[in-house]
Amino acid sequence: MSPAAQARVLLVDDEPEICWILSRVLGEAGYDVTTADTVKGGVDAFETNHPDVVLLDLRLPDGDGFEVLRRIRELDETAAVIMMTGHGTVKSAVRAMKLGASDYLIKPVQLEEVRLVVDKTLEARRLAAEVQILRAAVRERAGHGTLVGRSGAMEQLRRLIDQVAPYDVNVLVRGESGTGKELEANAVHLQSGRRGGPFIPLDCAALPETLVESELFGHERGAFTGATQRRVGRFELAHGGTLFLDEIGNLPLTTQMKLLRMLEERAIRRLGGRGQIVIDVRIVAATHLSFEDAIREGRFREDLYHRLNEFTIHIPPLRERGEDIPELVHHFLGRVSQELGKPVPRIAPEALRALKSYAWPGNVRELRNALKRAAVLAGDTITVGGLPSELRGRSAPPPTLEGGGTLKDVIRHLVEGAERDLIVRTLERTQWNRAQTARLLGINYKTLQSKLKEYRLSRADASGP
Repeated sequence: MSPAAQARVLLVDDEPEICWILSRVLGEAGYDVTTADTVKGGVDAFETNHPDVVLLDLRLPDGDGFEVLRRIRELDETAAVIMMTGHGTVKSAVRAMKLGASDYLIKPVQLEEVRLVVDKTLEARRLAAEVQILRAAVRERAGHGTLVGRSGAMEQLRRLIDQVAPYDVNVLVRGESGTGKELEANAVHLQSGRRGGPFIPLDCAALPETLVESELFGHERGAFTGATQRRVGRFELAHGGTLFLDEIGNLPLTTQMKLLRMLEERAIRRLGGRGQIVIDVRIVAATHLSFEDAIREGRFREDLYHRLNEFTIHIPPLRERGEDIPELVHHFLGRVSQELGKPVPRIAPEALRALKSYAWPGNVRELRNALKRAAVLAGDTITVGGLPSELRGRSAPPPTLEGGGTLKDVIRHLVEGAERDLIVRTLERTQWNRAQTARLLGINYKTLQSKLKEYRLSRADASGP
């Protein structure tokens, strides 16, 4: 595919003749060209059109090109900018490159050279994006690649995983729903001496009480009605590796007792079986619930908690590490583009600002799903209009009395926002069990259904990563 295919060029130069001839040459090569002739016009055009490459003159009527370059780099760190100057000193070129320019041209420019430099710049960007995706895939298979972000909280999380992974102790991962607890568990496994063995996950909240023991310990043929053949449980499947028990706080008390016995004896017995099976497995368990509350209310065994809690890892919610959002956005867009089989879309600066300002009650899972929906709808750029409605609302300020809103308007806006957040958090807590959510909120099921429709909430907002 030609680099010019569907690519946009912004040309910022105050000489009409230069703009006319370069627009014609690049247009004939297949580029979509927009022009501007001032610092302000160049910055505004960049924000409006999201060009793939910028041709920027050094001298402008209301300032210099370096000012435009600085503003562009603030809006988009990956933007490709080619400086043009009739004052071709080494000093100007070096300064431009230090400020983030991709290349530079000396006036009077050669038309064929301009087209070749633009082609080369776009091809380099395409290759860099592909390399970034490939590197992310390699890092992901290696373990820490799944842990995206460079915030202090994420660096501390990596250090903890590095410290605990080599030692064969059970690990308890705690954090809100959607924070990526399975990814952290897998990172522990891949950094450990068990990395050559299996990593077997089990969502304890997704199984009915009648099936959870069979899923964990396995069963023999005829152990219960419907057991027509022997079944190997997750403990046996994880032998020599790691068993990840997600939402372990949902295990029935009878199963908790059997799990405690397994931890003490390092052996299991299949349902309906007679002999014991020795098991060599490391357990990483996770929950978003409060163990302290569950123990106090008699829903979780304190002795089992202490056996599982040989080492604890706390995962911070996304709202406490907002500086990781840009990196997460690029990471997820790369993965989504592979899943959808379409080029990686750009993210408009105002859309990124909306993503950074949102509280993300569903955490990283909600961010990934929002980006996937936006990528499906977008062409080559994700704008604010393509984001879910709850994020689009962030770009419009709430009504105020000073702005002409009535006191009733302000109160209604605040109440609706608080109500929506409470419903989302309760749904996350109950794993989107609507009947249980309605009971916890003290409303009937029909009212909850009406609220879900009003706030456009669906299970898709909480599907796993």
